[in-house]
Amino acid sequence: MKTTAILAMAAAMALAVAACPAVPNQNLPDAKLVQQFQPRDLSTHSVRSIRQVTIDRVAVMPIVAAVPFGGDPLAPGAADVITADAYQQASGAWKVVPQNQVMRAVANVPSGVSLDDAALQVGQAVGADAVLYGTVERYVERVGVGYAADKPASVAFSLKLVDMKSKQVVWTGRFSKTQQPLSSNIFNLPTFLENKGQWVKANELAKEGVAQAIDNLRASLGSAPGGRAPSPAQPN
Repeated sequence: MKTTAILAMAAAMALAVAACPAVPNQNLPDAKLVQQFQPRDLSTHSVRSIRQVTIDRVAVMPIVAAVPFGGDPLAPGAADVITADAYQQASGAWKVVPQNQVMRAVANVPSGVSLDDAALQVGQAVGADAVLYGTVERYVERVGVGYAADKPASVAFSLKLVDMKSKQVVWTGRFSKTQQPLSSNIFNLPTFLENKGQWVKANELAKEGVAQAIDNLRASLGSAPGGRAPSPAQPN
């Protein structure tokens, strides 16, 4: 009953906003108007030559913690969760180098090497066509229960794909999302309904973000899954 009441209230609020005459920039189509108010959870960039990149075998490096100064400490296991999601999503698109091989290659990278250079060394060591790697900047767990959270989950991470043939980072993506209550942003209604009116956990946000990122990467490379055509990354 509580769930039904919440969803009914959300729908009523959405209709009320839709009927409101005081809407900025009335000349915009409805879809574009809504898009103006929706947070851009995933931002991406790719090189113009990305369609010439051929990938068969991908190495997924462990995600590295990179909390900015003054940022919240990462919840336990944050980097492992995103690494596992990235490995799973990549496995559905390409042949993925076994993680034990990747970990051995990572262990042989000298200390003090930048993450970009480490990715090149790992890719060469395992014979990959490309390496997917990145950092997690924010991973804050939800405080409270699903229907009454005291603090929402919040996740931010960045991914890169380096092409081993050109030694160039051909795609980058950054996902950043903090679940917002419907009262703060009425245009969160689709997400609110999808989550059944509940506050999600950090691992659910992370999984959503990695799936969006890999879909975008595949579209940018020209290999969108299942006939879908998600928006490719904006060329640099």
